[in-house]
Amino acid sequence: MPLVANYYLTYRCNARCHFCDIWALEPKQEASFETIQHNLRDLKRLGVKYIDFTGGEPLLRQDVVQIYAEAKQQGFMTSLTTNTILYPKRAKELQGLVDFLNFSLDGADAETHDHSRGTQIFDTLVESVELALSLGEYPVLNHTVTAQNYERIGEVAEFGQKVGARVWLNPAFTAHSHYNSKKNPTPEIAAAIEATAKQYRNVGYNRAALAFIEAGGNDTKNPRCKAVDAVIAISPHDEILLPCYHFSQAAVPINGKLYDLYRESEKVEEYRQSQGKLPVCEGCTVWCYLIPSFFKGVDKYWFLNQMTYAGEFLARKRFLQRTTANQLTPV
Repeated sequence: MPLVANYYLTYRCNARCHFCDIWALEPKQEASFETIQHNLRDLKRLGVKYIDFTGGEPLLRQDVVQIYAEAKQQGFMTSLTTNTILYPKRAKELQGLVDFLNFSLDGADAETHDHSRGTQIFDTLVESVELALSLGEYPVLNHTVTAQNYERIGEVAEFGQKVGARVWLNPAFTAHSHYNSKKNPTPEIAAAIEATAKQYRNVGYNRAALAFIEAGGNDTKNPRCKAVDAVIAISPHDEILLPCYHFSQAAVPINGKLYDLYRESEKVEEYRQSQGKLPVCEGCTVWCYLIPSFFKGVDKYWFLNQMTYAGEFLARKRFLQRTTANQLTPV
């Protein structure tokens, strides 16, 4: 039974990040709301609990609020990762519809962040954090740690403290060789992440993912990746991406048959049998598919994954309790 859907709403983006090429993909006809609504029903039937609506920039969809409202009505947990350019305009509409609200942060100052993003949006990021907090949301600053910036992640942690937001450190994964020419992540990167998380209480990272990376990533002879069993990846053009988005070898048109395709399609079964075993899977460290995989099969990565999320839910609970207490304190 799949646990997660990585649902790409659009490949369009209003930023021009140096480390990402999604915005350069040729635009095609995106699925209608009715198509997405039908797919959500099938995802529910398949047992999916959590949907990461992603992109591109998801907020470029005019019907994005309607999509999130539908997902919540069907009982899914939802997440949103945004560059924040459009968040101030959509924040009130999205209030209460996003369980995990993530703002992308590439540096602790305007020069670093804006250079990486290819546009001047640092001030909008700060505004978005303040706005989200005022609406009772729990914004998290997602920071990708690379060979170029790992020595400065303490600055990012301090920036998070300054604006009152938690920082989540994601090591750059090897699927994105365009991050830089150096190998990612290096032992130095892993050590910096662990040290920063120990020093700053507002910093988190996935212990299982980092341990798996330090062990060399996916081994095709003894694969840990369950990209097809644990995750359903859907393109903006209404296709199942197999075995995953980052190493997509096949795109199967859904056409209203997601439930049947996932359970009975020969193509899906072919990639289910070969998940983690393909040549492109060797050494893979793409945590957005590995982390859901760690929920399947009990081993040290399952244990570290459970520890990570237990700690994060506790941090979230404490944050929300403090926020509520502050709101109730007379001025």
